[in-house]
Amino acid sequence: MNQIKCIFFDLGWTLLEPCSGDWNLNQKFYELFPREKISRLDQNVWQHAYNTAYLPFIENPTMRSEQEQIERLTRFYLTLFDQAKLGGTFQHAVTLAVDAVENLATMNLIPSSLETLKTLKDAGYRIGIISDTWPYIERRIHAFKLDEYIDQYTYSYELGVLKPDVHMFQDALEKSGLKPEECIFIDDQLRNLKAAESMGIHPVQIVYHEGVETGEYPTIHKPSDILNLLKQYQ
Repeated sequence: MNQIKCIFFDLGWTLLEPCSGDWNLNQKFYELFPREKISRLDQNVWQHAYNTAYLPFIENPTMRSEQEQIERLTRFYLTLFDQAKLGGTFQHAVTLAVDAVENLATMNLIPSSLETLKTLKDAGYRIGIISDTWPYIERRIHAFKLDEYIDQYTYSYELGVLKPDVHMFQDALEKSGLKPEECIFIDDQLRNLKAAESMGIHPVQIVYHEGVETGEYPTIHKPSDILNLLKQYQ
């Protein structure tokens, strides 16, 4: 077996977590629309409203700036207000969109993330990111000091596709200059791990948050668990 030389990480629920439990509905949203109010809504209507509002991000993942992200999030919140009959205003939508992009306190590092990256870097591993994300991630990568350890980035908003599209993994492999079998990919979603495996990359599932469907892949529960698991690949 080829020696592992590179570890690719997803970001969401792998190295980072949303403080509110949702990537698009942050603390500011729940200040305006309390959880109790949301919980009283018909949950099928609420889920449909959320999915409808978010669909444009799935249909067109390409995004070129934080300003574009603010504009698109503003439309997201306006659609959500309308579909779920929340009664939010245009100003509410703008406020939430700006907060989502500019407020660094909407996300946390998952415990052991930074220490794990440092340990891997010190051990000589190449470290990459493969993530479905948006332009606001750049300032968070810097604020959390992840950029001190990460060698390369593959972002959906730059490529214009979302995982499990294999172009995400092809891009990461090309940037690494390594063979697929020399790489591990850590993600919480089985469909993304299957796509990585189809490319010859070793899949590892992180089961950090509740409700994750698990499969046949090796699992870890926090980033630092990868350090012990790596011994199996040497």
